[in-house]
Amino acid sequence: MIICIAHKKDLDGLGSHAIVRRYAKKENLDIEHHFVSYDDLGEVFRQIEGSEGNLIVVADLGYNSKIPLETVKSLCVNNRFIWIDHHDWSSGRRLLGAGFKFIHSNKLCAAELAWNYFLPEDKVAERIARLAHIHDFRDEDELAWKLYDVISSGYDKLKFVDFLARGITWNDVFQEVYENYQKVKEKGYDYLEKHMVWVKVGKYSCIIAISKKYLSSTLASLYLQEKGSDFVVVLYPDGKMSFRRNNPEVNLAKMAELFNGGGRAVAAGGRLDKEVNEENFKIVTEEIVDIISRKIQEIAPVQE
Repeated sequence: MIICIAHKKDLDGLGSHAIVRRYAKKENLDIEHHFVSYDDLGEVFRQIEGSEGNLIVVADLGYNSKIPLETVKSLCVNNRFIWIDHHDWSSGRRLLGAGFKFIHSNKLCAAELAWNYFLPEDKVAERIARLAHIHDFRDEDELAWKLYDVISSGYDKLKFVDFLARGITWNDVFQEVYENYQKVKEKGYDYLEKHMVWVKVGKYSCIIAISKKYLSSTLASLYLQEKGSDFVVVLYPDGKMSFRRNNPEVNLAKMAELFNGGGRAVAAGGRLDKEVNEENFKIVTEEIVDIISRKIQEIAPVQE
């Protein structure tokens, strides 16, 4: 059996799921999907700790400090374990010694790496990987971004993955979901406008905002990024955080590590240990600024 553990929020993560699902069908193997984010990855590893004789594939999920090293080591001993990623692993050297096969690139997204490893001759897998790359690296392609809106709408992830795995990249179901989500998305942008503040973190300008949960972290952070601050922090009611930058001096992967997260220098995610709402937003904002300010020399080594 294949146990596929990949990011649940974007086209790269779900595209990786779809490619591995397609590979499982080709090899006549059962597959179990786990749709996760940075903060619950460790819990998934604990859930499958007794697994033996399976192929474990982790994709589009980088290092974070809450990943249980001994559990991963145990899984590597008893299973074939492959970790496919393109995020910053500079703080994850101990985990890299756990025993899994590590496939990594800064220039390719996880779905592309999965395609190259599992199904290099498969045209459907290639198509999925190309779409994932377009979205993850912010290139222009209408279909890739429409698919991302379908994901952001909350549409059933397993159904979405199964469609892609069968080579269906658009259909009437996706079209209806996409059209319905456009009004929801605009409401989310309106809420961001009313619940954002500009702050200074060292010499850097930052926008911190609360988002409704129905607006994805990518859509929210890209919307705020257009306002021109050095970086943005998007908060969600459950404590989830999303980071995105304009200023290349700021390493958001390092910033996210301060909040139990990780990612890439250009975009990352983390989580607060508390809920966020309109009433405590001012206090939470001050706490975030204080935490980042104390580590700004590590996050942005280039200082005047």
